[in-house]
Amino acid sequence: MTTSVKIFFLIATLATFSSLAGAQVPVQVAPAKVGLINSDMFSDPNGGITRLVNALRTLETEFKPKRDEITQLVGRLNSLQQVPPNTPAQQIASRREQAETLQIDIQRKQEDARVAYAKRLATLTNPIRQSVYTALEAFAKQRGMDVLLDISKFPEGVLLANKNADLTPTFIREFNSKNP
Repeated sequence: MTTSVKIFFLIATLATFSSLAGAQVPVQVAPAKVGLINSDMFSDPNGGITRLVNALRTLETEFKPKRDEITQLVGRLNSLQQVPPNTPAQQIASRREQAETLQIDIQRKQEDARVAYAKRLATLTNPIRQSVYTALEAFAKQRGMDVLLDISKFPEGVLLANKNADLTPTFIREFNSKNP
């Protein structure tokens, strides 16, 4: 076999393989059905999930006395820190000492309130959040959704969405009707 015949067979073989590669049928992928939910709306006092809104109101009512107490202490601290002119040095030192003690007391009360609030929040809302999650799964499945995105978690990430893709109001109405 001559060199020109070898080159001809090589070119013919390459052409055959490249045409076979191009002739493969692409895999058909079904488009995903995507829905949007804004979970921030779940706690909206006007139109949110009733059980969650009521739990949050209960929490606010329970912690209002503690918040008011801390607010009063902060007001007292501010008044201690405002020293009137011509105040004797001994009285200034006494006010400063009282302010430092009060500052420590405020910080302790704030931290205790934060811990207690977080614990109570979890106690009141975790069961509700779990039932919301379960209901969201059923809701998405019922509508044939492949993906359900929470736009409150990355609002800058959603550049364009059809208003009808936001299923939040429909879900909230359905959830509230089934979970009074």
